[in-house]
Amino acid sequence: MNERNEAKGSKRSTSLPSRLDTVYQFCLTNLKPVLMEYWPEFVNKYPELDMQQWAIREYAKQMVDEGVSSSRQIQSGIAKACKQQYRPRPTEFAKLCKPTPEELGIPSLREAYDEVIARRGRFKGKDFKFSHRAVELVDERVGHRVYQMRDADFMELFKGEYEYWVGRAMTGDLPEAKKALEYSTPKKPVIDSYVAKHGKPMLGDDLVSQKIKELGMLVSRKRQAHISTPDDKVV
Repeated sequence: MNERNEAKGSKRSTSLPSRLDTVYQFCLTNLKPVLMEYWPEFVNKYPELDMQQWAIREYAKQMVDEGVSSSRQIQSGIAKACKQQYRPRPTEFAKLCKPTPEELGIPSLREAYDEVIARRGRFKGKDFKFSHRAVELVDERVGHRVYQMRDADFMELFKGEYEYWVGRAMTGDLPEAKKALEYSTPKKPVIDSYVAKHGKPMLGDDLVSQKIKELGMLVSRKRQAHISTPDDKVV
């Protein structure tokens, strides 16, 4: 058991530096030139090469901590920083690399709240398509509580859940929707299949066979007693 835990620990210890190194190398090639060209204070603060490398590694660490690891995310952060014309600190830059809820098509807190209320209200029991998977997850987790809580308490619960799933969405970590189970035609009982293929089993004259016959006749009579004839039907 300890060996398994050690193996898991070793995997984690090797995967994180690997991801950090990848982000660091990308930042050296793409982020560092931008910092040096557009923000002279970066060079003034870190004049030596080893100091610049240390600073870029700090940027990379913050990105990894924030769940930023793709080149597309980092390029997006660089574009935003250039547009805003300021040199963000590592923590600020890591947040710039993450898409905003609006960019992901996630509605605001109030819009998402109204959406869940509608789903649980006038659209209850009807087909309903959520505007975003994050809102759907909020509904799956706490939507049913709207019937049990006061409005203010439910909004507080909803807000926490909303912020959690929006955070997951911003790092591309939303679980996919579960597929509905496909309908399958009910299968006939095994005995029915056997009888249809082989006919009814033949019973002998022994005591057990006689008992089976008697039980079969009894069940048949009881079943017949419950079947109404045309004369018995109520008009």
